[in-house]
Amino acid sequence: MKRIFMLYAVVIVSSISFINCSDETTPGSNTDPEGHITNPTFDASFLEGEIIHFNGSGTDREDGTIAEDALVWTSDMDGQIGIGMSISVSLSINKHRITLTVTDNDGNTASHPPSIIVHVISGTGLIEYEFVTVPATTGYPMGWVGVDADEEPVHMVSLDEFHIGKHEVSHALWVDVKTWAESNGYTFANNGHQGSWSVTSVDYQQPVTDIDWRDCIAWCNAYSEMKGLYPAYFTSSSRTEIYKNSATGGDLYNAYVDWNVNGYRLPTEAEWEYAARYIDGISVSSGERHSGRNLYPAIGDCVWYVSNSGYSTHPVGQLQANSLGTKDMNGNVWEWCWDWYGSYPSIAQNNPLGSNSGTYRVIRGGCYSSYAILLTTASRGGWFEPTYTYGTIGFRVCHGNLIP
Repeated sequence: MKRIFMLYAVVIVSSISFINCSDETTPGSNTDPEGHITNPTFDASFLEGEIIHFNGSGTDREDGTIAEDALVWTSDMDGQIGIGMSISVSLSINKHRITLTVTDNDGNTASHPPSIIVHVISGTGLIEYEFVTVPATTGYPMGWVGVDADEEPVHMVSLDEFHIGKHEVSHALWVDVKTWAESNGYTFANNGHQGSWSVTSVDYQQPVTDIDWRDCIAWCNAYSEMKGLYPAYFTSSSRTEIYKNSATGGDLYNAYVDWNVNGYRLPTEAEWEYAARYIDGISVSSGERHSGRNLYPAIGDCVWYVSNSGYSTHPVGQLQANSLGTKDMNGNVWEWCWDWYGSYPSIAQNNPLGSNSGTYRVIRGGCYSSYAILLTTASRGGWFEPTYTYGTIGFRVCHGNLIP
């Protein structure tokens, strides 16, 4: 009888202990908060001096609310870098492990995820730009009849071999060169933007926009000098002073350019159109169609435009290339060319440079918000003053001797 009583007592004690243990782990009594880093993505890369936008969230799992100052951002290299759900900072040149620590109203802390990695690199020419060789042509029919009077008359154009960018200049490359340039005597009127104004997340592979024609000229010279090449653009016809200041440098004319150097420059209209229409060095694609149509009849395969872009630019070089190997010749962003806007001649030309003077510079190619009817390789869809900027206009560069 005594043994049975003792066993019964043990069972009671065990049950009490079990109940007490269960009470101690009841959800909501002492749980850790939740936190998330939503931007930037893991392993993202940025350039020295650039403002990096960090976004995160925190939640008290007991009552759902949490104070802004309860979110603390730290870098293992730079220490605490900010407080709140959104911070904007620049970091040192390093590989950074970024941690978001969340503290709830009971003083419990947690980090979710534990950390992300971001890289900050210097603007010293680490980013490379890929070029495509454009073979010489003894004559192609530049322009098109029936698209718009601006594309007439059709006239034969011969070009020497040159090299053109495989895609538009990315914001990453723009900043990389600009950072070097500003430490070497260059001044720019505009900072540039990552793609269209609707792009709010960090994405340095977006095409650079919001830069004017003169910015492109100074940038090309800086890129040339940074790479040990001879710059092409000067402040006067004497060609003694390199063009370095797009804010006060004024206009340039054909005689201000050394066309025989190996440095980087904007393509002429004739070069741009030939690269867009190139098929095999003998024939060219129709001027009334998009670049690459001979390979990809569906315009959306080659072009970011109003029907597939979501009204936004996209990172450079994502779609299919044309026969030459260049991408985004139509769509994504308009591209500045060298030429002053002027009427086409009716006679054959060799390495034409466009009008000797004018008011507006030509842009080519259309953009992400253009309709298909405007996205043709012969279309001279726009021209603006050299100081004009917009979130739909970028550029690509070329290099190679051009003897008019």
